Amino acid sequence: MKTVWAVCAALMMLASPAGATPVEKPWGGRPEVASSGDFAVLQIATLDDKALLAEWAKPTPGVSLQTASQMKRNQPIFTFINFKGCKPDRSGNCNVTADFDIFDPTGKSVGHAPAAKVLVGAPPAPNGDIMLSAASLGLSIDDGDPLGPYMVKATVTDHVAGITLHTEKTLTAVD
Repeated sequence: MKTVWAVCAALMMLASPAGATPVEKPWGGRPEVASSGDFAVLQIATLDDKALLAEWAKPTPGVSLQTASQMKRNQPIFTFINFKGCKPDRSGNCNVTADFDIFDPTGKSVGHAPAAKVLVGAPPAPNGDIMLSAASLGLSIDDGDPLGPYMVKATVTDHVAGITLHTEKTLTAVD
């Protein structure tokens, strides 16, 4: 049986340092990317969430995130949301959450993780810098589970702006 869990990041939301951008390409044109106006999201995955968080926390321009799209049985993989442009409320804080839905290689729903905190009760990054979600989704394919492409769909909502974006990240399970 697939093991799915929501993981709260040990670090609070960190804005990228001035000029740091984990995405070199324009935000759009891929299933793991979605945008509406200034609000944009990118779903990424990593095999080492601690290393990703440590790299993100470096106080230098630019980050080098080790991302992955393939996982082995019983090896957890974690998806995060990179985002920018959330709308602050009257007190200056954003309220962005993500619901994750996981589908196995046959298209069967195998997991749901609601209301993961992307950025809740904190201000957006200055200068429109890209931020990293405060929580991630962990997924592990157990013995006996089918190998192949698993789809992780994220429904990311900026509750202040009333915008909901949808992304899809394919994670391929191999032996």
